[in-house]
Amino acid sequence: MSVSTEDFAAPADLTAPPSRPHGRCARFRSGYAARLAHAAGITIFEDFAAAEPIWRNFEAQAAGTAFQSFDWLSIWHRHVGQAAGIEPAIAVVSRQGETLLLAPFGIERKLGLRRLIWLGGKLADYKAPLLARDFSTHVSEREFPALWHQLRAALPPHDLVMLEDQPVSLGTPEHPIANPFAALTSDEAPDVAYVFDLPADFESFSKRYRPETRRADRAKWRKLTAEGEVTFRFAASPEERCEMTERVLARKAAQLAAQGISSIFTDPRHLAAWRELAMLPEDRRLLEVAELRLNGEFLSGSVGHYRNGRSTLMVHTYDPARLPKLSPGRLHLLRLIQSSIERGVGVYDLSVGYLPYKESFCDQPTEMRNLITATSPLGLPAAPALRAGQALKRFVKNDERLMSAVQTLRGLRAKK
Repeated sequence: MSVSTEDFAAPADLTAPPSRPHGRCARFRSGYAARLAHAAGITIFEDFAAAEPIWRNFEAQAAGTAFQSFDWLSIWHRHVGQAAGIEPAIAVVSRQGETLLLAPFGIERKLGLRRLIWLGGKLADYKAPLLARDFSTHVSEREFPALWHQLRAALPPHDLVMLEDQPVSLGTPEHPIANPFAALTSDEAPDVAYVFDLPADFESFSKRYRPETRRADRAKWRKLTAEGEVTFRFAASPEERCEMTERVLARKAAQLAAQGISSIFTDPRHLAAWRELAMLPEDRRLLEVAELRLNGEFLSGSVGHYRNGRSTLMVHTYDPARLPKLSPGRLHLLRLIQSSIERGVGVYDLSVGYLPYKESFCDQPTEMRNLITATSPLGLPAAPALRAGQALKRFVKNDERLMSAVQTLRGLRAKK
């Protein structure tokens, strides 16, 4: 069933707070909003347990990432979000019994403001909805602002919309699926994402590089194997995944600390979430954890996840003091990609944030966008300041000299 603009009557100004009827009491007004939401096919769940059945059923077939899966976000909320006072406001849009959209929103109270955010915090690189793959045939880009208006009216009261780190596409480079929430704004996020399609075999993938690069990679692997016994393996059980995950995260935390960068990898709540994710049973497994070792000694490690034909690398670390000329970090990544191709994975995702090596694998990054807007008088002063802060951050990250200066200052601070 196609949603028409008659179904969702959009206001002239979509940044203005949704209008409410002038009833004599709050009960009348909330009842009116509930009836509008029901007519629009919108259901708001304020706890994970109530949303779980429809969520699990929908995520199995929806477009999106593992960061929007029920397990990922419920585990994050149990260990991190709940302690921060973030209240779930999970929006589901259905038509004739068919789920079209699940938006895992939350209400966060910060500096006296109620902020509408995506759930997941720093444990989710991408913030987005889960979408039916034919969503655009039901709700067009022109019609979506009206649905967004109805969603905001149905959600708990909030002063500020702060939807950050939204990829413009929830599909693949070859088959993009537009993220309708990213289309509500033109404000670019500070970072971009690096996602690319994989060919049918690793030889075809290797041919993307110049012959001299391929020869160098093969030569480095031969020299590495000449040093002793080289093993590259994935954790094979929940217990081993948990142990390996802790080891990789500890090394990554130390690597970042040496650069003067704080991280979630030392936070007890986030570490508890990582452990629970690692211990998920095989039939719900998300994490893929791997290590490259030489004679039993650590060279490189990674933590990623897999969902619906897409492998995503989240954490990658290596020992910079061991055989740096052989590039163990790159060799590890090539083995990850080769393994994905051999298992029939169609898409590889190096996640968000610029690093020089990512451009060698993906020359067309995916744009990310932030939607920050006031929805009440209390939010009016904050929205432009927050947008300006994001724009400054983006400017610094895109200027090599400024970014180099920031990194130098971080390094000096780390040595103190």
